[in-house]
Amino acid sequence: MPKLLNIFGVMPKVFLLVIICIPGQVVANPASPLPCIRFLKSIAQKQDKPYLELYALSTVQPEKAIKRLPKVTKMLLPDYSPFRKAIYLLIQYNIEQAEGDDDVKVQGYISKLHKLGEETQIKWIQAEASFLQAVEWVDKRKYADAAALLMEVEADARELGYASLLARTIKWQANIDIDHSEYKEGLKRYQQAYDLFIECGDTLQVAQVLSNMSTLHIRMEEWPKADFYIQQALDIYRKHDFSNPFAEAILYINVSVIDKYLNRPQERIKHIKKAMVLASKTSSYRVKLTALMNLSAVYLDANRPQKALENAMACLNLAEKVGEPRGVAYCNESLGEAYFKLGELEAALKHTSFARDNYQKLGDRKRYIYISNLIADIFEEAGDYKEALKYYKTYANDDKEYLFDVRRKELFDLQERFDAKVKEQEITLLKTENELNSARIAEQKARENSLRVGVLFILFVLYLLYRRYKDVRRDNEVLEQSNAELTTQSIQDPLTKLHNRRYLQLWLKSAPKHFKQPTSLLALLDIDHFKAINDKLGHDVGDQVLIILAQRLKETICCDDLVVRWGGEEFLLIINTCKTEAESVLEHLRLLVSDSKFTTNGGDITVTVSIGAAVSETPEALQENWESMLQAADKALYNVKSAGRNGYQLSTSSS
Repeated sequence: MPKLLNIFGVMPKVFLLVIICIPGQVVANPASPLPCIRFLKSIAQKQDKPYLELYALSTVQPEKAIKRLPKVTKMLLPDYSPFRKAIYLLIQYNIEQAEGDDDVKVQGYISKLHKLGEETQIKWIQAEASFLQAVEWVDKRKYADAAALLMEVEADARELGYASLLARTIKWQANIDIDHSEYKEGLKRYQQAYDLFIECGDTLQVAQVLSNMSTLHIRMEEWPKADFYIQQALDIYRKHDFSNPFAEAILYINVSVIDKYLNRPQERIKHIKKAMVLASKTSSYRVKLTALMNLSAVYLDANRPQKALENAMACLNLAEKVGEPRGVAYCNESLGEAYFKLGELEAALKHTSFARDNYQKLGDRKRYIYISNLIADIFEEAGDYKEALKYYKTYANDDKEYLFDVRRKELFDLQERFDAKVKEQEITLLKTENELNSARIAEQKARENSLRVGVLFILFVLYLLYRRYKDVRRDNEVLEQSNAELTTQSIQDPLTKLHNRRYLQLWLKSAPKHFKQPTSLLALLDIDHFKAINDKLGHDVGDQVLIILAQRLKETICCDDLVVRWGGEEFLLIINTCKTEAESVLEHLRLLVSDSKFTTNGGDITVTVSIGAAVSETPEALQENWESMLQAADKALYNVKSAGRNGYQLSTSSS
């Protein structure tokens, strides 16, 4: 199974619904191939120009920068000023990250830059050093430390007016958001970074953000859209003749994943092999690790399990050398898949069980779900149907939010196979018993009436069949009850007990036709500063706030109306009301939350919400155009957030 890279916001395979917003689906094409260095130009002296030019070159064509560096260094000493020292270190960092393979050297340049910033107390140098350190921490998956440091860098960049650093910082904050499944916040930040890079003319960074957006569509399994964005990124890269192995390796890793699902096997092999060559030139552990995992997956799909095993072994050696737990888990998963393909079931179970335990410790739910399915396949292949069924049930229950119908079918198929195996064993047993009874009958023929013996035999068989009937009936009742529970769980949010977005699809097919009023109001409600509540008072208090709000909303709406938990701290309501009452209803909802404090384990707290809404003129319009209404409501919600929160806005467009 392919793994995705999180250098530009890419993660191991996860499918979540997100919306990419680039106006008109048209990708801007900056004219300049060089990075944005306006801020650095504004503080540089005239004689520093060669260093600035070399710095710009080191980001887009580091191989050329390597050849020019000795000449520039000989002509203009880097120790001339703190500015020149800092630029010199940034050039060396860019070259080593893209063209070198020594992670110690990369960290050494960061440490020297940090020391220079501390000695001179020059804020932009300190900010650049902190940014590079945060990037390295993300590469090692030290997300908490990286996120805290990037917040400080963002504040410094805004204060300095350092647009390029600000854009890069926001992009990496978005990468962390996506890695923590904070998709809405991550998308907003990607859009901010994209706009800043376009305005600044930083073409390479634009290509990298497009690669991020492609990755989000990979997560949604929207392969044509994912392909659209990755091809845009590659077109920009090729048009400007960039030569940065670090950035290029990531692009080709991602396009190889898309090749798999668009049925382009030859292109996939070509792209992943090119990514491997490029990854070997970089110092990035994450790039090398992900390239190895994807190459192993390519060999598995090509039915070359021994080659897959070799690459998975290399992957594990690298991850263990670095000592990074998540990478070790990923590589053990790849090893388990390779051993499974080779038929070495004991080794496959050993590595997949290790990966599953570590995914559970790391809180990586999606990989945990996938590995449970793989372990079930291994047990089934080994003939241990009871263990296989247990893991398939874990897999189906945990994955119901996204793949409920498909996974339930797999569970039922396994149940049928398990029952078939049991029935086969019982039939064999019955045949044996019948043979024994036949022998007894033959012995007794001389002594007993054949009719009496036949009647007794028939009664015995009927008794066995009756017992089997009762067992099968009881098993079917348990299975039907389990199916009913799975169905309920698939349309209900487990925390708030409200319906979820899956139920909305079912509801829209029939409920609006019974509305008393022709018009209806679609409102998207978002809790203000919910992240701050979680951070300051704890996630338990955050959960209490969600439950209390859900109860208030449920109690205030009519029986024909609908409220669902849309995701995170967002709720969606569809209220049957006349158009003239729409704003009154929205104000009522706002006051319903803000006027009464929420009593939680963290004390009584005041909670406010922001609401975006749109009006549908008819039930038919609601059913046919609810997605466009949702977009209008979401845009209105964004406007309320931007205006200071604790308010509502009714979209002027209607359906």
